[in-house]
Amino acid sequence: MSFYVFTGAEIHWRQAKSFNGDAAAIHTLLSGLTGFLVVEGILLTISLFAAHSIHALSGGILHVWAWPIRWLFARVRPHVEPLVQRCWRSKSKSPATDLPDPRIYEQINMDDNDDISDTEEGDHLLNAAQLPNLPNRLPESKRVTDGVPQRALILGLFSLFLFLRFLRPWDPIYMYMSTTLPLTTVIEGAERHSPVDTTGTPGNLHYLDGATALRPAPRWSWMSKEPIAGFEDWDQSDPLVLHYDPKEDPLHISNLDRPVLKEIHNALASGDVKIKHVVFLKLESARADIFPLQKDSFMYKRIAESWKDKKIPPNVVDRLANLTRTAEFLTNFPTGFEHDDARFGRKAYGGISARDAITTATYTLKSLTGSFCGVTPLVADFNREFDHHIYQPCLPQVFDMLSQQPDITSESDDFTKWPWHSTFMMSVTEMYDNQNKLTPQLGFRDKQTKETIIKPEAKYYPVKSAEVNYYGYPETELREYIRDAIDDAERDHQRLFLTHLTSTTHHPWGIPNEAFEEMMGSKSGSNNDMNRFLNSVGYVDDWISNLIDILEEKGVVNETLFVMAGDHGLSLPNDGGITPYDNPHVGSFKVPIVIAHPQLPPVQIDTPVISSQIVPTIIDLLIESASLSQDSTRSARDIRSLYEGQSLIRPQVVEQDGREAWHFTVMNTGGSWLSVRSAARPEFRLVIPLVNDVEWRFSDVSKDPNELSPISRFSLADLAAAIEKEYDEKTLEWLFNASYVANWWVLENWDRWRFSPKAEEEAKEHKT
Repeated sequence: MSFYVFTGAEIHWRQAKSFNGDAAAIHTLLSGLTGFLVVEGILLTISLFAAHSIHALSGGILHVWAWPIRWLFARVRPHVEPLVQRCWRSKSKSPATDLPDPRIYEQINMDDNDDISDTEEGDHLLNAAQLPNLPNRLPESKRVTDGVPQRALILGLFSLFLFLRFLRPWDPIYMYMSTTLPLTTVIEGAERHSPVDTTGTPGNLHYLDGATALRPAPRWSWMSKEPIAGFEDWDQSDPLVLHYDPKEDPLHISNLDRPVLKEIHNALASGDVKIKHVVFLKLESARADIFPLQKDSFMYKRIAESWKDKKIPPNVVDRLANLTRTAEFLTNFPTGFEHDDARFGRKAYGGISARDAITTATYTLKSLTGSFCGVTPLVADFNREFDHHIYQPCLPQVFDMLSQQPDITSESDDFTKWPWHSTFMMSVTEMYDNQNKLTPQLGFRDKQTKETIIKPEAKYYPVKSAEVNYYGYPETELREYIRDAIDDAERDHQRLFLTHLTSTTHHPWGIPNEAFEEMMGSKSGSNNDMNRFLNSVGYVDDWISNLIDILEEKGVVNETLFVMAGDHGLSLPNDGGITPYDNPHVGSFKVPIVIAHPQLPPVQIDTPVISSQIVPTIIDLLIESASLSQDSTRSARDIRSLYEGQSLIRPQVVEQDGREAWHFTVMNTGGSWLSVRSAARPEFRLVIPLVNDVEWRFSDVSKDPNELSPISRFSLADLAAAIEKEYDEKTLEWLFNASYVANWWVLENWDRWRFSPKAEEEAKEHKT
């Protein structure tokens, strides 16, 4: 109850049991301490007055339940006892067989009314009126009769319960829902043999039968003979090792045969687009509809609702108009606000901005893997990716491979021949859920985190700011480290791949000096959280502006590809959710994706896309902008063909040969739900349960963009029956196709990651 009050989500006990016990996780748990104490105080207060009465009433009900057994036993016993005694004597070989066994007490005949205990009044509460001496023993308020009507009522209701239990469909979800908490921790929602239960529904996607995208890795003559992290599948000493092959993937649709978008092609043909460095920002809890904030949007109206007469005061409108100016500058999306564009000197930065983008995972660490490696994360709870086979080379590993090509040297003045250097930075802890083990698996050997910047030997020790949340410090603590990274790269003739995860927009949305401005008119309900969230959004927007200033200060802004993507959204303005944990709302999935360069024209992509497409897009841009050496270009073309996602600089193909481009999102924490949509029918969203204690959920965001009335059922058959009443046969066909595609894909996902749920459980039990 405390967890639900604080987060708006329910606990799944199999996840709670495996919740990691690192310091950061404990801080996360303690953030809900206030809500826990409030709920516990209410429960204890209620129990102080109600516990005794409930106990007594329950005892009376148990007394009635026992009455038929006592009645039956009293009538059977006279017939059974002689047989028992005769049998006992016949088995006894002792001379004293005629004597009573001293261990056997004499049975005293008693009727129901004699079975009275002064200390067990609760057991007889419902029998008080029939007992002659009991009124003197019990207070008047507890005299409840157990006559025929009372017995008939209680036993009748119990019989009705047994009858309904017999009629109840034999579905594991009902068994899970009707168990008490101790049993719930054992049953755990019951993982199924097939992750997606499509029982009782038709399916005709026969091209998926027996299909797999795993094949021996392709052989390339330029491949380094020395083993390189991320390219272990190319180890020729083991011919049985398999790698993902998009040509064998029945769901893969490529657009590499399509020409580059005309606007981008013209800019690339001019030769002005040079990419020496790549800066990749992962934006914590970044909702797409607030990057930038737009007037008359849902978010704006949500803010207006908190003010009297739903009118935002002019001074607050000014704050909102400038809240996400950097995001407006980077995307060139119109916001409807009137303000002076002279702040940046030009209207738009330039580059590609996606209007309808979703994340690969609503759990931050899984989202990092999806964005940096071009894969869909592992369908399993929490960060398990670090301990399994990341089935594609991640960007730092790709750059390491390109740095191994023959014509790469730091002695040249031609930056296309310089080797790459990758670094990861964030101002918060890396100790949450094994992130410190994940980062090197992604290919980052150099990093700055809370743990490194607070060391006395750190270059800019001590930190200048106080911690803003239970994870660490504000992003500004990294400013000098970022400057140094650029200086070092330029000095050493290296190409910098700098990645940075922001954190201020994570709950509890603290900002330096608690310098909050009023955005919401009322602080009731979730409005206070909303006010803090909006202020943190403005803080990060200013920080992004500072990063652009640093690039200009160092003279590399026109040679840097600036990539931004949200790790996940946040449904706070929709349903008050402070975390995407087990929250299937669409607000947790839609994120901004921006690939910016000042020499590119502003291009808006309206076709649905997903963040796993970022890696092939970056490689594609490096190739098409002639920003790689000759040998690296040859290698990059081969590597580009590995990824399942389409390039964003080319026209998107949403359907081909009757197959749709499917987008899968692993929902926080990874093992309970899977979200599926098709780029060909983006208005439909299907959230699929992978365990038995959560529901199927269908929504049509074209009719219900804020998912106020999704259709939820505990089985696919029931969901189909409900959808059939409101939609046509094509929608029903899409539902079944999405379900069968997801069923094949989850098993394929486990194979790609070399993950076995059964083996994991056996290993866990062995360890225990």
